[in-house]
Parts: sequence; C-alpha cells; structure tokens
Amino acid sequence: MLNEKKFVKSQFAKIVSSALIATSLLWGGLSIAAKPNNDIEKRAVIAAPSYNEQLINSAHSAILAQYHYDRLPIDNVLSERIYTLYLKALDPQKVFFTQSDIDGFEQYRYQFDDFVKRSQLDVPYDMYRLLLQRMDEQYALVKELLAEDYDFDVDKKIIIQRKDEAYAKDQAALRSLWKDRLQNELINLMVTDEKLSLAEAKEKLQKRYNTRSKRIHDMEEGELFSLVMNVISLSFDPHSGYYSAKQMEQFNISMSLSLQGIGTVLRQDDDSVKIVEVVTGGPADLTGQVQIGDEIIGVAQGEDGEFVDIVGMRLDKVVEMVRGEKGTTVRLQMIGNKGKGAEKIVKIIRDTVKLEEQEAKSEVFNMPSENGKEEYKLGVITLPAFYSDFEGSKQGVEDFKSTTRDVKKLLLPLINEEDIDGLVIDLRGNGGGSLTEVIDLSALFIGSNKTVVQTRGFDGNTDAQGSTVEDLIYSGPMVVLVDRLSASASEIFAGSMQDQGRAVIAGSTSFGKGTVQTMIDLSRILAKSTKPGQSKVTIAKFYRANGETTQEKGVVPDVTLPSSYDPTEIGEAKEMYVMSWDTIEAAPDYDPSVVIKPSVVDKLQAKSSARFKTDEKHQIYQRQANKTLDLWKINELSLNLQARKEKLKAEEAENLELQNRMRVLYDYEPLTLEEFRNEDGTYTKLLKDTETDLILEEGLLILRDVVDLQHQKK
Repeated sequence: MLNEKKFVKSQFAKIVSSALIATSLLWGGLSIAAKPNNDIEKRAVIAAPSYNEQLINSAHSAILAQYHYDRLPIDNVLSERIYTLYLKALDPQKVFFTQSDIDGFEQYRYQFDDFVKRSQLDVPYDMYRLLLQRMDEQYALVKELLAEDYDFDVDKKIIIQRKDEAYAKDQAALRSLWKDRLQNELINLMVTDEKLSLAEAKEKLQKRYNTRSKRIHDMEEGELFSLVMNVISLSFDPHSGYYSAKQMEQFNISMSLSLQGIGTVLRQDDDSVKIVEVVTGGPADLTGQVQIGDEIIGVAQGEDGEFVDIVGMRLDKVVEMVRGEKGTTVRLQMIGNKGKGAEKIVKIIRDTVKLEEQEAKSEVFNMPSENGKEEYKLGVITLPAFYSDFEGSKQGVEDFKSTTRDVKKLLLPLINEEDIDGLVIDLRGNGGGSLTEVIDLSALFIGSNKTVVQTRGFDGNTDAQGSTVEDLIYSGPMVVLVDRLSASASEIFAGSMQDQGRAVIAGSTSFGKGTVQTMIDLSRILAKSTKPGQSKVTIAKFYRANGETTQEKGVVPDVTLPSSYDPTEIGEAKEMYVMSWDTIEAAPDYDPSVVIKPSVVDKLQAKSSARFKTDEKHQIYQRQANKTLDLWKINELSLNLQARKEKLKAEEAENLELQNRMRVLYDYEPLTLEEFRNEDGTYTKLLKDTETDLILEEGLLILRDVVDLQHQKK
C-alpha cells in the first residue's frame, strides 16, 4: 500500500527524470533558444518577458502538458481557457475595460496556445499595459465624480458582483457605472458610522482611491510574469500553479510560521479578498467576529495604525500584511454579511493557533429513546483536522501527536468505561490533512487491510490504500457529520464509512476536493542561477472504494440537513475548469451489499425533516440558515441611503431576536445588541462559552434513531 507522500514521491521521480527531455522536445523548434531581444528589454514600465522568463514559461508549460492528470494538449481549446481566465484576472468586475477594448482583444482568443508554445508573451503584457492605462483613467475620474452631487433618495439598485454582466458599451456607460459604485461605497461608510458626514465620507473614499492609484504602479519585478504563469496553470485546473523563487521563499517562511498569525484562510475572489476558512482555536475564531464570507477591504497595524486599502491587491501581499509576530495587533476593516453588509473593524491579537483546539475531543451525552423507555449513552468525537507530528514520528518520539492515536485514547474509554450505545464523528469544518491518518483512523471502524481510498496517477496506474497498522476497535452504530467545509481527507473518511455501511453520513454535501498536487523545482531542469521557481501540478485523483471520485461532487450525505453555505460560493465546483467527477473500477474488496439500505436512510431522513418542521429550535435554525443563504445570493443593493440603513437595522434586530430565542431554549441568558456585535472583543469569552449547536444536537438525534431502529430489529 502507498501513502500519499510515497505516491507523490514516486510520481515526482518519473516527472523529473524526463522533464528535461519534455521541455526540449515538446514544443520542437521553440524560440526560447534564440538570443534575447534587446529592443524588448529597453521597454519602459512593463518590460517584455526576459530571456530567463521565456525559458521558465517553456519549462513550466511543458511540465503541465506532459504530467498534469488530465494530459490536456496546449491547443485552441486551452487557449480559450487561458484567454477567459486572463480577462477575468485583469478586470474581474468589468469596471475598467469597455466593450471596444474587449473587441480589440478578441483576435487573440485562439492564439494564447501559440504564445505559450513559442514563449512569446508580448500580447498578454500589452493587455496589462492597457489595463494600467484604463485604471489610471478611472482613478483620475474618481476625484471628478466625488465632486458631483449624489441623490441618496433615489429608487435605484446597483449590481455588486459584475462578473456575469456585460462590459460597459462606451465611456459614458462606464462613467455612470463608476458614479453608482462610488455612491454605494459612500453609503457603506455612512451606514457604518452614522456620525460621518457626506463630505467626510467623500474625503475618506478619495484617500482610498489615491492609495489604489499609487499601488497599481508599484509592481515588483516578475509579478506580471507570475500572474501570466498562474493563469496558464489555472487553465488546467484550480489547484495547479506557479511559484517564483521569491514566492517560494515567502511560502516556506509562512509554512514555518503556519501556527502563528490570525488563523484564517483567505481567498482572492475577483478583486476582493474573502475569508473562506476560520481555523478552530485561532485568534480570529476566538474573537467571535470573523465569519466565512466576510470581505477584507483594509488592514492596519497596531492599535492606531492607518488602514491600507487592499481592494485589488494580490493575495500574497495581503497575507504578508495580515501575518506578523505573536502578540502584535492587526486590525481588519471588513464588510460583513457575506460582503453585503456594513463595514466593521475587527481587532485581532496575533498568536499561535491553540493546538489543543485542533486536537480531537470527546463528550458523552445521555439521550432517551424516542419512546422514552430507554436511556442511551451517545459519544461524540470532534475532529477539526487530520493532523500528525511527522517530525516526532521520524525522530522516534514515543508519544507523538496524531489523529489516530488521539482518537484511540478517546474511543477506548467511551467503549470500555462509558459503554456508549452509539458514536458521532463530527467532521464539520475539517479541511483535511494527513492521508496516512485518515487511512489509519478508518481502520478503527472498518478493520485493517480494507480499501479506504484509491489513488490514480497521471500515468493511469491505480493504488488501493488501506491500513496495515490499525485494527477494528469499534463496530457500533455511527453517524458522521459533514458540511461544505469538510474537504479532502474528511471526504475520504466519510466516503469510506459510507462505502462500508459503517455510518450514516449526515449534513450537507462536502467540498469536493479529490486531487493530489506535487511541487516540481524547475532548477532541476533549468540553471539554478536563473532562480526559476517551482511548478505545482495536479498529478493524481482520489477515488472511493466504490470507484467514485470525491472530486467536484464531494460526498453526498445520507441524511441532508440545512446548510448556511451556498454551494455556488463555497466548494470545488464553484471554480472554473475544475477536474470532473468520474469513476473507476470498484476496489476488489468492495461489497455493495453492506451499504446502508435506502429504506433505512429514508426513515432517518423523514424523522429528521419532521423535527425541522415541528421543533422550535430546529425551526429557528432553519430560518437562520435560510437568511444566511439569502445573503450569499443577494447581488443587488439599494442606492437609497435611508433604505439601506433601515434594512441593516431590521436585519440586525431580527438576527438578535432569533439568536436570543435560541439561547433561551438552551437555557442561556439573552444578549444585548452590544454583546451581540462584540465590536471590541469584550464579550468573546461569553459568546464562546454559550455557543449553541443545533446541528450537533440533530446529529445525536439521528444517532438515537439509528440505535432505535437496531433495537427494533432485535
């Protein structure tokens, strides 16, 4: 059996051994062997690609074409992908280019494959030069537009996500669009701070745009080249990429400091930066103020540092600003309510992520059977991540930390001392981790040498993987809770439990990340003196024992529960050019007869659905989830100041009412509006200590129903 590390290493060896041949032969007759063009090097501002960059482009693109899992040819089909992604990268909200600019670019739609093959990247560079010109024009227009009058009583709306809209047909349409955008930003400022006058809001907004205008000309050497290389990579799939030597240096630093910072995962979403994951136990999580979907628009250092506008800033630059030394303060200026609400400022003390918050935890709950005649002891093991102390293991540390070891320590007392009647494994928010750990952990519930996952490489070879070191220790009733943030290793575990009929999977469809990447140091191919960076290539795919991949579709639960995550905003399938869901042959030891029967699943789903219709706690949770889902889907906002103020106040009042009613039902004291907002972090501990978790309660009720059904059979 191969673990992921060994699998990637074996695939990597095949790649490196022939990569040099690939880069010299794949494009036969490439221009990269030609001498540098001195005329190109003399260009000012945005210089054409250097000779070294031409070499890097050839090596990187050849590796992608030869060793990416899908083996996509660099042809007109891929050219259209690159062209589409590049336009999206340049002007994601379609607020700088007009339709006439796009008409001028259209001649290149099917030429990007030729640009890549010949290492002739002048056209994408010229497109970027035009973008800078258009940005200068629009930022110069801001001062003029802010001097104009604004009608805040207007009955008009603005589309806030324009990625699916048409480009402005001419400069007049673009000017009108920008006037509306500025009015929306002014409203955001005045809704957040009701003491702010219109003149003060205009002054504040002008400062933001002055900063943005300056930043667009502060591009570092190689930055545009990296952008183009990453666009080429993303045309293969969302997880392939290119890291320059400098970016690799920053990446290695960030990895060595990975437990120090604020504990969030950020994503570039068009020209904004959004929170896509809040690490359990991290400083951001402990504030209680940072939510998935919040949009960061500014970052300030210390208690009183000036905010730096980060809209349109590259993600790695934002990460540099957010990251810092333990004990220092960073303030984030954010738009809440999934980027559709008022601005808020969140103060975070940088710290190490609390490892104890990442570790597996267990609890025992007493719950009566549905008819009330029996009392069940139900265990819960919460797994925020699949972790392992690889260094400790390598050095022979006797009690090194690992998910499997920790779960065994928790599980054995639950079995032997508590004599539990059933077990919930909570994988909500678990973004994955060690493949070895998920394989070994699965064995605790299905036994050794049973296929947990299959891995197929770019060469078509498939390896079935199961634990050889762990044995079955618990065979009782189980429920596994998943949500849209359960990804990668979590999906492998949930899929394995489903394939083996070992657990009822409950929650919402998981993330859908079922691919394996490897980093290839281009200095193995090109001269080290050129500092060529590294290619990240997707080389393999995960498949379940039943032959289905977890890629794109994720794991579909047996019992579906309400979710507040919009699958069109969160999950693999939201990305462009994702690798598709497919199947391979089922593992030889896969037995479909053990899968939980549909009739049982239907009964469990019916009981769960009934609770969401009749029980007040469940009804409130459903309303809260629906409200959050509605926020994800809103794409229009009123440009009427009073209407916006009233809407936000009404939403805040309704949220407080629902939250307080839920708290009362859980025997907690109601919150004041000040506590609910928690703007300065004063009430963080109170909020953390009095959290309500209806989905965990429902998971226990589903487990109770499973135990009831088993007792009825006896």
